[in-house]
Amino acid sequence: MTDPYGMAKFNRSRFEDFWQVLGDQLNSIRARDGLVGVVEALKMEQLDRGFIQDDLSGVIKYRMIKDKDPEHYFIVQYNPRRAQRFSGAGRQTPPSGSAASHGGCFLCRDNIRWQQRGIEYGYDVHIDSPGGQRHYIIWVNPFPLMPNHITVATSSHRPQAWLLPNTEMGGWVTRMDEIGHDFLSILGQMPGYLGFYNGDGAGATIPHHFHFQFFKRIEGQDGFPLERAARQGGECRSVDGPWLVPGYPITAIHFRGTREQVETQLLEIVGKWEKMFSDPHGITANLIGSLDAQDHTIFDLYFIPRDKTFNRGAGMVGVIAGLELLGEIVYSTEEEKRSLDRGQVNYDFVERIIASVEAPRAREFWNIILGKQGSGRYA
Repeated sequence: MTDPYGMAKFNRSRFEDFWQVLGDQLNSIRARDGLVGVVEALKMEQLDRGFIQDDLSGVIKYRMIKDKDPEHYFIVQYNPRRAQRFSGAGRQTPPSGSAASHGGCFLCRDNIRWQQRGIEYGYDVHIDSPGGQRHYIIWVNPFPLMPNHITVATSSHRPQAWLLPNTEMGGWVTRMDEIGHDFLSILGQMPGYLGFYNGDGAGATIPHHFHFQFFKRIEGQDGFPLERAARQGGECRSVDGPWLVPGYPITAIHFRGTREQVETQLLEIVGKWEKMFSDPHGITANLIGSLDAQDHTIFDLYFIPRDKTFNRGAGMVGVIAGLELLGEIVYSTEEEKRSLDRGQVNYDFVERIIASVEAPRAREFWNIILGKQGSGRYA
């Protein structure tokens, strides 16, 4: 009689052995080509193994240009394979001899082995911090939004939210010092990439397991609409930040400088956002970041204050997350495609989608910052 527990043990052992072999190979690549080399190699391995289920060949992009102003535009990405992510890329029920952890969480390593039948593998990354070393795993997204789309998740199962209830003392504990530090640490090793932290209720589709997302910039693309708006403001090159991105449909606060400068400014601003709420249940935000193309010691970081109540845009199936806030809306259903073909989606329509998730107190928040700094820039 077959022993299912013995077979499960054998499969776990085989999974661990190959994880170690692959990790050694990727470590050698990292020593030569850095973390971006690891991501490229891991993507190729996962394509060859059959885990990645979309090569982006079916993606169609539309540029929605502002009337009589071609310098201003938004992008709509029609990505039909993206709709399949809601059902996952693997099986839902563990086989005999295996058990689901944390409700079958799709980012828990123990679940991933049986969910993906032993074909999904990741890469271990450790981040040093004053509070100790933290362990993350790089996973390649099977339904990518962009080239080399990866999820960088904690090895342990912990929530996505940065404000957590303090069960011993009461009240709330902030984790943005940890989140900002780790996000910028990884971002600093990823030139040519964009990174996101989507808070709980701000586009995170797996809110119970902490993660960041990164993807490679498309060569030749002159930045996303949010970045273009920040550059067109001009003041970020002449005065100390932070700045409100001018002329953008949602409140986006821009930091630019060295990692230490950006991290310090971020924590100061987030602290003010937290203090505006007596009940922080609804508070959330997005972080979007990248390195300067010429000087990799300079970071551009955007903090977008959000309210969990406002997480979806009118006319969209998906939630509004980092890519949408950059100015690229993702459509994935046939009905959404029909609305594009009928010409129902234009610049003003996309602008309203982005503006619809503006946190109710976001402008009040920016005015508080202005009052503290004594500056009226971009008011």
